[in-house]
Amino acid sequence: MKKTTILIVCTLLLLILCACDNNNATINSPTESNSTSDEVINYSDDKIIGTWICDDISKDFYFVFDENGDAYAKWGTSTIYGYFDYYDEENIYDIDVPNFLYNEYTAQFDGDKMTLTSDESSYEFEKATMPEITIKAPDNLSVDDKIIGDWQSADSYECYRFNQDGTAVITDLYSYATVDCKFSCDKGVVTFYYMSSETKDGSREAKYSFDEHGKLIMDDIKYENVTG
Repeated sequence: MKKTTILIVCTLLLLILCACDNNNATINSPTESNSTSDEVINYSDDKIIGTWICDDISKDFYFVFDENGDAYAKWGTSTIYGYFDYYDEENIYDIDVPNFLYNEYTAQFDGDKMTLTSDESSYEFEKATMPEITIKAPDNLSVDDKIIGDWQSADSYECYRFNQDGTAVITDLYSYATVDCKFSCDKGVVTFYYMSSETKDGSREAKYSFDEHGKLIMDDIKYENVTG
């Protein structure tokens, strides 16, 4: 699989996920569940529960399945959220982690190893420990008070949350994909700092200003403050 920068990957994925117009959506916390099921099922005894890596996909990606039926892929400070369902009588998992796993898979477990096989592919996973990720950013972050809040635009699939402590979250309208960042503002330019793996850091700059109505203009796209 070809690798590119984390923000480009997420932007392409957001275009797929947010093909339907939903301008009234609110930005969720990246820690909130994105499970599509209204029924809460406890999978705590399931062998799939835990953190896994799959060299067939990438050594930088961690796949997590939790006891609530939520699943997600994480690399660096980016996360793609999904879900899984388990058909006990058939040992088949319906897994949907967009752009990575999206099929029904027969699972086989052997100690700390797991094989997921579908009609189209087979992946070998191994149990892993999620690393602690620290964003590498300058110590003297400068925060513009006017930029603080949640921002959305009818012309962009990316949404932004800027916090007073210099942290930020880039997300799509449904919070299916998030990038945790730090940011700094200087002379009309906001710089985002993020991690694209455990050890690889990255940054992205965007010109910004505000119009007479207080709307944020970033890279020629106008955003509205939707902070609740």
